[in-house]
Amino acid sequence: MDQIPFRDAVALGREIRRSRKTRGWSQGDLARLSGTDPRQISRIETAAHEPKLSLLLAVVAALDLDLGLMPRRGAPGQTARPRPEDIF
Repeated sequence: MDQIPFRDAVALGREIRRSRKTRGWSQGDLARLSGTDPRQISRIETAAHEPKLSLLLAVVAALDLDLGLMPRRGAPGQTARPRPEDIF
């Protein structure tokens, strides 16, 4: 599977939704497997809410995916603090 870099919560939410639907799961199914409720899954998928990292990791693990950090392509070496959109 190709690595997909995410720069915003909307793109990440879309990929989580796509992965969930590929498995034929409802939001309730994913919520149950990740230890949360379906409203939280809906908020993540629509980027209406920025979840805690622990919840995001639980959702990604339930989907049998990895959440990885990778260097930005074409970015010069900087010591500036990364912005949240540079990570997700």
